[in-house]
Amino acid sequence: MQSLIFFIIALSLLVVIHEFGHYWVARRCGVKVLRFSVGFGQKLWSKQLKNGTEFVIAALPLGGYVKMLDEREAPVAENELEQTFNRQPLRNRVAIVSAGPIANLLFAVFAYWMIMVIGVPGMKPIIAEVTANSPAAAAQLYAGEEIIAVNGKATPTVNSLFQQWLRLAQSGETITLTTRSADVETNKQLTLPKLGLDDAGSLFNQIGITTVQPEMPPVLDNIVADSPAEKAGLQAGDELISADGKTLSSWQAWVSLIQSNADTAMNIEILRNGEIQQLVITPAADENGVGRIGAAVNTDAYEIPAELRSELRYGPLAAIPQAFTQTWQFSVTTLSGLWGMLVGTVSSDNLGGPIAIAQFAGDSAQQGLIAFISFLAMISISLGILNLLPVPVLDGGHLLMYFFEWIRGKPLPESVQIQGQKIGLFLILLLMVFAFTNDIVRLIG
Repeated sequence: MQSLIFFIIALSLLVVIHEFGHYWVARRCGVKVLRFSVGFGQKLWSKQLKNGTEFVIAALPLGGYVKMLDEREAPVAENELEQTFNRQPLRNRVAIVSAGPIANLLFAVFAYWMIMVIGVPGMKPIIAEVTANSPAAAAQLYAGEEIIAVNGKATPTVNSLFQQWLRLAQSGETITLTTRSADVETNKQLTLPKLGLDDAGSLFNQIGITTVQPEMPPVLDNIVADSPAEKAGLQAGDELISADGKTLSSWQAWVSLIQSNADTAMNIEILRNGEIQQLVITPAADENGVGRIGAAVNTDAYEIPAELRSELRYGPLAAIPQAFTQTWQFSVTTLSGLWGMLVGTVSSDNLGGPIAIAQFAGDSAQQGLIAFISFLAMISISLGILNLLPVPVLDGGHLLMYFFEWIRGKPLPESVQIQGQKIGLFLILLLMVFAFTNDIVRLIG
């Protein structure tokens, strides 16, 4: 229920921002807006604004729309013809249609600016181990060094280092790392392996390092439905004690054990409500043969030691270019992912539908304000980019038609536009069905 609530909040907010972009520019161009609706279907509440626009909140909060005065939809009085959308010059129509996606992208910039001014807490990227014969070993990195910058850009937290490496690894270039050890700073050259978005989870392993992580108590939080953990009888709040008679005191130790014992039954002991219980669990092998049980650790059960705490933060002015950069980088990553799915270099399993988005919304809200704002920024960018795709029905499809109108000097024939909208609607429905199917597959394991 919590995930659904935050999903509705997130989607409603982003839809309002998107549609307000259309509305604001339409009004500046002199177009009369008949209705501004948040959601579809039955009206729950409405208000007539002084400019003649009806503001509506509807029952189905899965989108929204701005309805403008248009002769193609209904007869228009002679004295209102100049306020119709269809009679606007091409530049005005392009501006109005573009304004929705642009509003989403600008909101993302604002969201990232807020995040960077508030500050993102994390852990210092201190190297724990370096894998032999790895790119990190070739760069002469060693345990105990802290990586403080990549190509001159500060990396005060593990996540900021990960983001920098992930972006640069897509081209597999040689970069300059600034490291610090015993208050001595050194520049080192690291050649990144060329990795795709599907390899993000193994980025540090591919480079050949692990970072220092505080030991986390093995107390469980979320249990995935129909997972090995659920089938074994594990519940949120359980504390893992031992496996096959061997006591394991940290979550990291359990992760290593589970990953290396795919399809192997293990006798485990857990502590539940003050009582020791015996269970049998068999980790399932993922596509790479790594063991998984479908359980998450309770991050509230531990606190980061003071010596490992850090924060990524900028001043109000310095945060502005950083916010634009972050928006640009995530936009490029999103487009790369979409292109990769089309050509087959990125798994289409990464595509999520409303269920996945709702789960992410709930999870991010539980993690705090910064995580939820970051989630909003990423979804807003995705919404903006998807709407700019040259697919009829979407804003990008209208812009494509306007491009042909500019080339021809007159609009495309109405029959061509109608057929294009039918094709676009079919493609959107196909995408929605595919994304929803992915969601269901994830839910059932």
